[in-house]
Amino acid sequence: MPDSISPEANLQRSMRWPVKRAGAESYLTISVTVFALTVILTRLFLQLTGFPQLGGGVLHFAHALWGGLLLIVAAWVPLILANEWALALSAGLSGLGVGLFIDEVGKFITRQNDYFFPPAAPLIYGFFMILVLLLLVVRKTSPNHPRNELYRALTGLAELVDVDLDAHEYQVLDQRLTVARQSAQPQVAGLAAALQAHLRDNVIPLVPGKPNLWRRFTAKVVHAGLRLGRQRHRALILLAMALVVAGSVLGLLLLVQGAGAAHSSVLQLLRQLLAHDEIAGAGSGFWFYLRIALELLVSAIALASVLLLLGKRERQGINAAFVAMLLSLTGGRCWPSIWINLVRY
Repeated sequence: MPDSISPEANLQRSMRWPVKRAGAESYLTISVTVFALTVILTRLFLQLTGFPQLGGGVLHFAHALWGGLLLIVAAWVPLILANEWALALSAGLSGLGVGLFIDEVGKFITRQNDYFFPPAAPLIYGFFMILVLLLLVVRKTSPNHPRNELYRALTGLAELVDVDLDAHEYQVLDQRLTVARQSAQPQVAGLAAALQAHLRDNVIPLVPGKPNLWRRFTAKVVHAGLRLGRQRHRALILLAMALVVAGSVLGLLLLVQGAGAAHSSVLQLLRQLLAHDEIAGAGSGFWFYLRIALELLVSAIALASVLLLLGKRERQGINAAFVAMLLSLTGGRCWPSIWINLVRY
């Protein structure tokens, strides 16, 4: 019989701090990837089909409605099902639901329910980048605390119950239990020891390791990155940041150009390029000065990234490059539209 303890001691010993789920990075990556693909493919489909409407008369079933429905399903699936595949399904459905919902953000922030409201695109980009930042935070290696490792080991035992445990998963499970056995809490250490003894003293049916489609895809991406090499990665980042600096400076010059220089043929060409930039159409003085501040900030951070990379400070340079790209996509989108349209001309 387990010993009873007083409520005060129970409250003192109860430690329910959050534990990062095993494989959390993979689930979040699936959700973020599906989210990005949903927005891109939805916009492409609507453009190709002439923006069809589902409904008749006064009714219009916007795809934000279907996105909300998918989000409900994504939330309920892991609440109902305990299988590991339910988490992957929930991740995919959540990305699909969020993508369909946020694609219509322009309707939610304008009185006219304007789907084509220009600042909606940067808001979508910004939301996507926030998700990516959260993913990077989650990907950081957490300390192997015995309690956390026992949580993850208990989750991994589901593979044993489903007779779907391969050699690699068995090794990871054994390592987690080894760490859990070092806990100062006797109930944690004792349970981990009992589970590890069962795994080691009994014949555990192992299945051949066969990575799923997502793992094969990520393995190919990692392999392609390794083949590209560190030096080429660095060169590509330097080139991208140089384009960001040049594009931001060019956009800044276009925004503050004087009326007397309007007769230059070069400036006329640049003005035509700027006309393709949606954000530049904001006529408010506040947005004008905000745009100038963003261009200055993006230029400064991108230039700092170039200098850091050239100075062999790669980690700081890459972090600065990420921030510069985030700001340029969410607020200062002048430089990509200028370079794209410059190629057209």
